[in-house]
Amino acid sequence: MLKSAGISRMAVSLDGSDPLSHDGFRRVEGSFARTLFALEEARRIGLETQVNTTVTRHNRLRLAEMAGIVGRAGARLWSVFFLVTTGRALVQDDLSAEEYEEVFAFLYDLSKTAPFDIKTTEAQHYRRYVAQQRKAEGARPARDAQGAIGRAGGINDGKGFVFISHTGEIYPSGFLPVSAGNVRRDSLVEVYRHSPLFVQLRDADNLGGKCGRCEYRHLCGGSRSRGYALTGDWLAEEQRCVYQPA
Repeated sequence: MLKSAGISRMAVSLDGSDPLSHDGFRRVEGSFARTLFALEEARRIGLETQVNTTVTRHNRLRLAEMAGIVGRAGARLWSVFFLVTTGRALVQDDLSAEEYEEVFAFLYDLSKTAPFDIKTTEAQHYRRYVAQQRKAEGARPARDAQGAIGRAGGINDGKGFVFISHTGEIYPSGFLPVSAGNVRRDSLVEVYRHSPLFVQLRDADNLGGKCGRCEYRHLCGGSRSRGYALTGDWLAEEQRCVYQPA
């Protein structure tokens, strides 16, 4: 019914490589089996799929196994989310800056051979990592490259992206719950283009700490959501980045 209604792609969440890890994280027994069933049925009828995964301390060492599941399912995209400690997310579930780099290395190496695209969310500094690797390999800059990284270059919370909550609040992203207006009374176009919050976020020179000095600030810019979640300042430097600007 979904396919006949015109759905072009179905996304499912996969946060573990087996029932124990996935169901334990989701707190719903049987959800791992149901996820695999949905992927297999979609593949059988020719409905395109993508897999969404949130990287946390509990699954970071099993990402290769999860990538295998994504590949065997024939998914077109692995959408890898990095934790922002909002809602029920806990700071102790997040990775360290060094562990972020380890995951970046895994994703970059995988992207060269995987039969699916890889996209990261709230890991803007993965673009910096890719740019560094491509430069070392003698390739053209990542911002000009084709594929998911090239298309995402420069996009950040409030910069090429906007989120409308279920009550109509206009946020820079779903992970940065600071309202610049409400679609029930305000023009979405006007808020996005001219509100002080969005204008401030779009200027990478406003960034604080090392992000404001970084030569990759226009390509990356760090996670504004993470900065806000950890410090209360949406312009704060990326707390999970090891890179030190010259």
